[in-house]
Amino acid sequence: MGIKKITAPSMPEAFQKVKQEVGEEAVILSSRVVWTGGILGFFKKKQFEVIAAMDDDKQMPGTDPALLLREVSENNELKQNEHDYEKSLLSELAELKKMVASGQKSANPDLAVYPAPIQTVLGKLLDHEVDEGHVKKIGEGLLEIWRQAKKEPEVKEVIQETKKILIEKIEQLNFSRGKNKKFIALVGPTGVGKTTTLAKLAAHAALEEKKKVAFITLDTYRIAAIEQLKTYAGLLNIPVEVAYEPDDFMKAIESFSDYDQVFIDTAGRNYRDAEYVHALNNMLSLENDLETFLVLSVTMKEKDIDPIMDNFKHMSIDRLIFTKSDETKHFGSMLNIMLKYNLAVSYITTGQDVPDDIILAAPELFADYIFGDGSK
Repeated sequence: MGIKKITAPSMPEAFQKVKQEVGEEAVILSSRVVWTGGILGFFKKKQFEVIAAMDDDKQMPGTDPALLLREVSENNELKQNEHDYEKSLLSELAELKKMVASGQKSANPDLAVYPAPIQTVLGKLLDHEVDEGHVKKIGEGLLEIWRQAKKEPEVKEVIQETKKILIEKIEQLNFSRGKNKKFIALVGPTGVGKTTTLAKLAAHAALEEKKKVAFITLDTYRIAAIEQLKTYAGLLNIPVEVAYEPDDFMKAIESFSDYDQVFIDTAGRNYRDAEYVHALNNMLSLENDLETFLVLSVTMKEKDIDPIMDNFKHMSIDRLIFTKSDETKHFGSMLNIMLKYNLAVSYITTGQDVPDDIILAAPELFADYIFGDGSK
């Protein structure tokens, strides 16, 4: 028996060629679809390949029966491989359709290079307005972890790894809190809640730590601010001094020499004035006894925070306090500011109630805020 391989654009044409070249009584041993030609893997033509057998006396010249028999024996394996490939391709297409249908396809084309679970997590960071540079570095770290994983991680596992990366970044800042200084000054722009925050800190020191505390206010531009601080002082039964001039400030410092802690409020109105910031810095030069906190609101836009940071760069700012975390759903700015200016956050306020609505900050807290389980 002779064997011949025949290809044609369609199966009917292939059978017709078998009849013509092999004979009416030819036996079809196998058939399959093959792709030929094309450029760089595209525009290939579909062909049908048929292996047919004929009697030895009708064998066509130029054929190698042993070679063709070997092709027939391998044909089933080739067909199985093609079948497996098609199944894999269909599966990938189905997953892609599922991603598109479920909205997993990222609006940010830069995320398209990551597996879907990582896209979801990085998208969460971008939703919180975390700086794109940080997101890219986090994505690189997650991708490396993904490649080394024995099985494909789920979204919740990717979130846990992301939290670890965030915490490691934040832990590099100075979150350690040594012994509290005697003088605690709050600086920052108007409207961020400095006076209320100062009252919360003083109330904690007086009521919880049983310290002897006092107030000094340098915010003489707003009568309401002075009255507000006096109200808190009355409720806490602690003294308050108003310093209109540098001499008044030094007298107040002397009068509170036997107090454990003195909390200093400052005006936010003139923070854009470099001379005012310089004068304030000189007034607050209390050697090693002073700790200065820059107070910012979580609701502020970063482009508005940058000039504030620039104006206060000549002051010795020890740490940050973020206020109004209850008034926003986006917390990435806290992370961005900390890392950009290499400053840790000591406290976060969560409402207006004095003394309750304030919490100690910690690296883990910021990761929790971004992924929905932070304290509110």
